[in-house]
Amino acid sequence: MADKIYDLVYVGAGSKNLVNAMYATKYGKLKVALFEGREEAGGGWISYDSPAPGFVANHCSHVHTHPYHHGVVLEDFPEWVDYGVQFGKPEVAVGTAFREDGTWLGFYTKWVDENCDKTYKHIAKVSEKDAETFVKLNEKWVKYIYPAVLEWSFNPPQPFPDALERLMMNPEAGIPPECVQMSVSQLMRELFESPEAQTLGMRPAQSAGIPPDTYGQALIGLALIFTHRDIVVVKGGTHQCAHASQRIIFENGGEIWHSAEVDKIIIENGKAKGIRLKDGTEVEAKLGVVCGASPHQLVFELTGPEHWNPDIVRKVKNIEMDWIVISWYTWALHEHPQYIGKEFDPAIERVAWLTLGTKGLESILKESQRRRMGLWPDPEDLQLCIGNWSRFAPGYFAPADKCCVLTEQFVQPAYRYSEEEWKEIEKRHAEEIISFWQKYAPNMTWDNVIGYVPITPYFTARHAKNFAPAGNWCIIDMSGPQVGRFRPIRELADLRNFPIENLYPCSSAWHPAGNASSHQGYWVYKILAEKHNLKKPWEDKGRSY
Repeated sequence: MADKIYDLVYVGAGSKNLVNAMYATKYGKLKVALFEGREEAGGGWISYDSPAPGFVANHCSHVHTHPYHHGVVLEDFPEWVDYGVQFGKPEVAVGTAFREDGTWLGFYTKWVDENCDKTYKHIAKVSEKDAETFVKLNEKWVKYIYPAVLEWSFNPPQPFPDALERLMMNPEAGIPPECVQMSVSQLMRELFESPEAQTLGMRPAQSAGIPPDTYGQALIGLALIFTHRDIVVVKGGTHQCAHASQRIIFENGGEIWHSAEVDKIIIENGKAKGIRLKDGTEVEAKLGVVCGASPHQLVFELTGPEHWNPDIVRKVKNIEMDWIVISWYTWALHEHPQYIGKEFDPAIERVAWLTLGTKGLESILKESQRRRMGLWPDPEDLQLCIGNWSRFAPGYFAPADKCCVLTEQFVQPAYRYSEEEWKEIEKRHAEEIISFWQKYAPNMTWDNVIGYVPITPYFTARHAKNFAPAGNWCIIDMSGPQVGRFRPIRELADLRNFPIENLYPCSSAWHPAGNASSHQGYWVYKILAEKHNLKKPWEDKGRSY
């Protein structure tokens, strides 16, 4: 006999499960409990007091975009904002600084440049044709592409044609039909004439984990440019999302158990009936088990291969998951970086997501090739991204007269090196970053550094089990069929016809893609609401998603 009984039981209390539980408690009126192995909930929504006293660093989830990441949550849970999820809205969304001549190129956010007037003037300094292309693409984005992206992202995977495929079929949308087969690098060369604009267009996709030279990813790469026009900074760190979500769950009767690791999902006659914790406690789930694990954890650890078709077991073993592995260092600084590029345009100091690189795609493609070869990035040719969050949320990340800055660099998977090797790499990579950074901002010497915290794939793989073994912050890679309706594999993608009844995977490893969004938590609730006749707020509000 079970020790506890709930309507829904959750394996883990990561971001997706928190979102799902908010809907299940407030709108579904269900009795739920989330069982989290760590000492606190949130998964990738995690922030700590580091890298020095008085400074706050995000240790996993950094870049959020307003409606794309959390649009439905902000509409359905207005109390989320009251409970602490408040945003700083940068002026310039994404920029790339060029070492060759100290110039840079970027595009402004919709918060200050809805019609792209500022963006046009800025890009026109390099190429009027590219400036015109950007403005025309933004018009298509607002009218056709963004609505399709929202419908595609916040709904369960759809049969052909889904929202993006219908978009491709619409000649008014202006999407080249060959785009579906292109790589992001091919599309950037197709769209823009200047190497500066090509590089700028590539950066959001690369940072999101889309391989720049993998065919069939171009449309996702295009969408990522314009979703970044909505970029926001969560004031005080992304863990605020976890705090606010927990409060909503608690006040609607839900429970969260910390340091309560799940050992097994209990399966009887092909149905998920509940869970067993490491301490032997058994918990019954009357309606189902919502699981935040990776596909590998789900099949090989939480259930067991004997419960799955051999083809599924084989395909799960073959899922690719060693590409989206990143070093994130957060730096406590005495003063903001002073970029050479401000002589070209002073707005460089107001860029939310700034890449330090060179003109053209060759350097980006070279970096990808080195990663595939198992090589560490070339210290003289890093693809270093800078997020100066303290610019856009003064007082939330650093003391008023100081600065807190993130650096991002893709590296190698956690399992490539031993623990001792990673300790040495942490120190060496810090030196590489400072040396490289100085080429763009001469004041970035060690004298400007108060402290830093190194987050490597080794850390990420141990922060949450579903990021292991590679330390992949999207759990699995985003290439080919591992994006969209077949993510993670075709047989496991559609939860309405899942091989094990009443089992609902709800992590970044499922449709549409991996990130710190609310997507999976939301559309998994849509499936539960349809199956159990629960309240559907999207119908009341007339949303197509």
